[in-house]
Amino acid sequence: MRRLVLVAVALLSSTAAFAASTTHSYLIGTKHPAAVSVARMHGDDSPVGRNVETFGIVDAYRADLTDDEAIALRNSAEVRYVEPDIEHHAFGLPSSPASNQLRNTVGQTLPYGVKMIDAPTVWKTTRGDAINVAVLDTGIDLTHPDLQSAYAGGFNTYFGDKAFPKETSDPIDDEGHGTHVAGTIAATDNNIGVVGVAPGVRLYSVRVLHSDGNGSATGPTSKIVAGIQWVVQQKQAKGGNWIISMSLGACAPSTTEGNAIANAINAGILVVAASGNHDSTTAATACTGSSDDNVYGVSYPAAFPGVIAVAAVDSAVNIADFSNFGPEVSIAGPGVSVLSTVILGTGTVAAVSTSNGKTFTANALTGSPFGTLTGTFVDCGLGATASDFPASVSGNIALIKRGDVTFATKVKNAQAAGATAVIIYNKDASDLSFTLTADPADDGHVWPITVAVSLNDGLALLASHASSVTIAATKDDYANYSGTSMATPHVAAAAALVWSAVPSASAATIRDALLTTASDFGTPGFDNLFGNGLVNPFAAGRKLNPAAFPLPSVGRAPGRRGH
Repeated sequence: MRRLVLVAVALLSSTAAFAASTTHSYLIGTKHPAAVSVARMHGDDSPVGRNVETFGIVDAYRADLTDDEAIALRNSAEVRYVEPDIEHHAFGLPSSPASNQLRNTVGQTLPYGVKMIDAPTVWKTTRGDAINVAVLDTGIDLTHPDLQSAYAGGFNTYFGDKAFPKETSDPIDDEGHGTHVAGTIAATDNNIGVVGVAPGVRLYSVRVLHSDGNGSATGPTSKIVAGIQWVVQQKQAKGGNWIISMSLGACAPSTTEGNAIANAINAGILVVAASGNHDSTTAATACTGSSDDNVYGVSYPAAFPGVIAVAAVDSAVNIADFSNFGPEVSIAGPGVSVLSTVILGTGTVAAVSTSNGKTFTANALTGSPFGTLTGTFVDCGLGATASDFPASVSGNIALIKRGDVTFATKVKNAQAAGATAVIIYNKDASDLSFTLTADPADDGHVWPITVAVSLNDGLALLASHASSVTIAATKDDYANYSGTSMATPHVAAAAALVWSAVPSASAATIRDALLTTASDFGTPGFDNLFGNGLVNPFAAGRKLNPAAFPLPSVGRAPGRRGH
């Protein structure tokens, strides 16, 4: 018995020691330049930490510390503060296919957001030439044909990090979010794919987020600060006008990040950031505000002073139901079902077209093969049992309503009846992100092309009396995303358009012009949802350089809407 007690005590002691030695990433603010303070702290035996990374843009450094060491370090004569190195999240997600913009399969598509803020009118004067826009995100696909000509360079904050040994020095996108953001800013006007708001800018990619393996991207404050520092260094070395676009955020403020943002703004850089999402399907946690009218507070860095905090609106200029709000919101941009670039081959185009000229947006079910197939569609009800399938479905396409049984059961029943493909239409207004099966027993099952359409489109298809339909589900280099992440690059690129027409203006002047000329929506004047309104680059450019932006001979200035 005594030996068992001793073993138990030893195990408990070992567990306690392990817990005490577990380290976390911390940010430490110093009273002198970080390198100087760290050297002095080594001299007085302060618990400086492991894997120390010093910053030049702020008096601070990052280190791995145990919680006890973090507490002890606060007492150092060289330390001003110790704070956790908190995670930031990307604020974008794939859109519901029911509301997606269809892409032209031939030629170039003008995304609705680019048109809504009247960028093509501004292109008569400028396309953002000579303005440097740095996208702090997951990186970009450097091989994408719509981004190659705009790309001017970049930086990967994960290169050299021991936790990410496979990272290269190039800011290569591993998730897709950064590529989508970059396309909205700078996709080339080249008669393919899409075109961005400011296709003439110099695009820089700074990788500060990393795929979390669950369909989203995260990155700690230390990476954000390192990315901001790199942009400041580029401005100091190369000169010119610089814009930072950040479609990311965290709920809690960081002193280190706030100081880095302030120093970037003081260096003459215009900083634009997403206000944040509170949709339950995003990885980011909804930020709770401090008052009843600010339930979902604006995230950081958007909420820091001087930053242009961007809310999201849909194609009808309604505030997006996921858009965080509060007094820090500056302006709004298109952020619902935005069509833009993604990593090559990771997008999906799905549609159902009828022989009498109707086309319905569709979503390929997860597990469905890609392909195109034409045939007669046959109404098979709920597809729950064999009796739901008429003999005529053999060799044709089964049209099935969602409900009662699993998608896998419906599709297997259709296959048993001889159907060559399946269209499932929804039973309500919910999202169409359906999966064929999660049953391991179905591994290896060969599924037919299976796509989903909305309830209204399914009913319209039934009423169309078309002699045939064509189902297309193909890989693509473009996709629709939603989020304040998607609204932010519209505003950053709009700023580039304006600044290109007035290159001698300061960043503060450009910011003021954007906010004071925004198209008013919602409550008249400033409000916590839209901020100052929908970004209007023509009006902002005209305010600063009227000669370069002449009014149309008839009517008011392009883009001016309001109440």
